Amino acid sequence: MEQTTQQHALGNGIPLLIFENHEAAVATADVWVRTGAADEPDELSGVSHFLEHMMFKGTDKWGLGEIERAIESVGGVCNAGTSYDFTHYYITMPSGAVGTGIELLAEMVRRSTLDPTELEKERLVILEEYRRKQDHPAAVLYERLYQELFESGPYHEPVIGHEETIRAIDRDRMLDYYRKRYSPQNLTLVVTGDIDSEQVIAQSEAALGDFERPLASLAEPGPVRYGRGKRIHEDKPTGGEVYVAFALPAPGVRQTESVIPLDVAQFVLGGGRAAVLYQELKEKRGLCSSISSYYPTHLHDSLFVFIATCLPEQREGLRQGLVEQLRRFAETAPTAPVLERARRLLTSSHRFSMETSGGAAGSVGYYYTLSGGTEFLDGYLGRLDAITAEQVRTGAASVIQPDAVEQALVEISVGPNGVN
Repeated sequence: MEQTTQQHALGNGIPLLIFENHEAAVATADVWVRTGAADEPDELSGVSHFLEHMMFKGTDKWGLGEIERAIESVGGVCNAGTSYDFTHYYITMPSGAVGTGIELLAEMVRRSTLDPTELEKERLVILEEYRRKQDHPAAVLYERLYQELFESGPYHEPVIGHEETIRAIDRDRMLDYYRKRYSPQNLTLVVTGDIDSEQVIAQSEAALGDFERPLASLAEPGPVRYGRGKRIHEDKPTGGEVYVAFALPAPGVRQTESVIPLDVAQFVLGGGRAAVLYQELKEKRGLCSSISSYYPTHLHDSLFVFIATCLPEQREGLRQGLVEQLRRFAETAPTAPVLERARRLLTSSHRFSMETSGGAAGSVGYYYTLSGGTEFLDGYLGRLDAITAEQVRTGAASVIQPDAVEQALVEISVGPNGVN
């Protein structure tokens, strides 16, 4: 039987999720905030990511640089991440120091000072990050894909923001956003690894259990409006291959009955060199040099993506070949060996993600933040083991829709050095 996540509610209602693994004397404390780029007003595009950069810069108790030194002093490392639906901050350390990690994270979400001088320094760092991204074709490709597929709604604007919004965000507006969104109602604390559950509960209660701050209601993001059938090529005339993304609308994570069939479909179609698209379009027909598929599970409606590299003159043939394979897949269930290969790959991926304390914290926090519970993650392997080939085909057909796939498919390509 698969290990399940322990759940506990702190005195103020903050969920505490515990996943024990005593293979190594390591632990991870990871605080998840249910706010990200999807929650930002247009004029504050990028504020969640900007705020993430500021959170390790000091609190009322810990001055500038002291948080990093405290983490390093116990042999720990820290990092953070921002996406559309969440922001999270994590510290991995020897398991005996987990109480320090919990205390530091609690201080950050409760009492960060957002020092004005440091804010201006980080603005320059983020602007440089933004500029570097423009020279990274894969990053440009994904950003353009989201802007064009999601014509409106929570995923239209990039997580990093735009140069003009990064320059315009000041401390007052960032502090206001922080106070509105970093409240107990929006937090989840995840602690994983070689830990004692009762001790972690006591440490978490002491650090966060008395935290009170009202959650201010922001304007709800508008509904997703998909763009369909767009074909946008932004290739630089430098020769060589282009990066191409093809995408279709797909359900988000809360439509849980759709997630596992589509997870399997992405591995059948584009998971590795033995996958259908690689074999048919790359090996047999030479229409591309690489191709894979990707199904991100966002909170709201999502997308199903195919990423390829090819020469510009191959692009039309690649598109037609892809449409042909997608129609065939939606109409014919995968064979038993093909299904079993995808199942093995997904099972291994899931188990590998739970082997380390950091991986487990990421998986537990991600699915709890998006789905609102631990049931999906805890029951994932059981559902995967029970899925049938026909369920995979049906799930894929709901996204691919054979009669409409050609008209719905969004195509974006960029050149090897970004865009003009």
